[in-house]
Order: sequence, then structure tokens, then C-alpha cells
Amino acid sequence: MHLPKLTRFGLALILTLGILGPASSQVILRENRANPFTDMKRVSPSRHVQIDNITVLTESVGIEFCKERYGNETTLYPDPDGRHGQFISKENDKLALYDRSELRQEGIYTEHAKLFITFQNDPDVEVEVTIFITGFVNSKMFSGVFSDGICSGHFSVADAK
Repeated sequence: MHLPKLTRFGLALILTLGILGPASSQVILRENRANPFTDMKRVSPSRHVQIDNITVLTESVGIEFCKERYGNETTLYPDPDGRHGQFISKENDKLALYDRSELRQEGIYTEHAKLFITFQNDPDVEVEVTIFITGFVNSKMFSGVFSDGICSGHFSVADAK
């Protein structure tokens, strides 16, 4: 079937614009290196996380609750019995990543992720946590903020030594 020139041009234009998407869209390029934060099995066997600036978002609990829940620091390891995106802390808290988007642009890495945390001292409750992470693409250090709707705070992530 022979398409007229205008139709071929129009089809090429629609395909080009349809593939590119909006300039502000988030793109995950799977052929790139591993995700610097969440794919710790390939990047680093463990990560050290420091937590600070913890705040309370509701009047139903006190700051002590949030400080006890998240502490000041921990080390995260890939869960040896888990799937990709599952981690365990040195305190035996379990983390499961279930939603993630990333953006890499001009050497800067940003990520928005949601995960479930089951704390060792309360194994029947699964807490949903939203995190935002940023850093340089080739860096081994990242920082971000988190919130579970009750507690929020700032964290820093680096390779564990």
C-alpha cells in the first residue's frame, strides 16, 4: 500500500511525538547502571542510613513515638530471603519497596518511592512510608526526606563500611 507523502510525514510526526512524551516526564532507562539507592544487591551489599530532624505530623502521638520508631541510624541489607526490592535492617525491621520512579538529568539523580516497613517490635503492623531521595548520579551518598503520615524526617544514605 502506497501512502501519500503528507500521510507518511504525519505518521512519522505522530510516532515521534508519541514516543518522546512530555519534557517533564519521568523516565527509567533500564539499560543504565543499577539504581544507586534501591538496587543495593548490585551497587553495594549494605547501606548506612542516618536519620535526623524527626517531626510529628499529628497530635495523636508524641515525638518519643517517632524517635523510637525510626531511631537515629541503621544499616540496611538486601533481604537474603526476599525478592528484589526487599531489605532488612540491623534491628530486623523489614522493608519492601512497592512503587518507585526515578529521574536522572544533568548528573542529578532523584527518586520518589513508597515502601512498607514492618518493625521488629510490632510485626503485625505494616507502615507505608513515602520517601524522596536525591544526589549526584555517580555519588555513593544520597539524602532525602520521608513521611509515614504520623512521623516525618530527613535521612542520609552512604555505603556501609
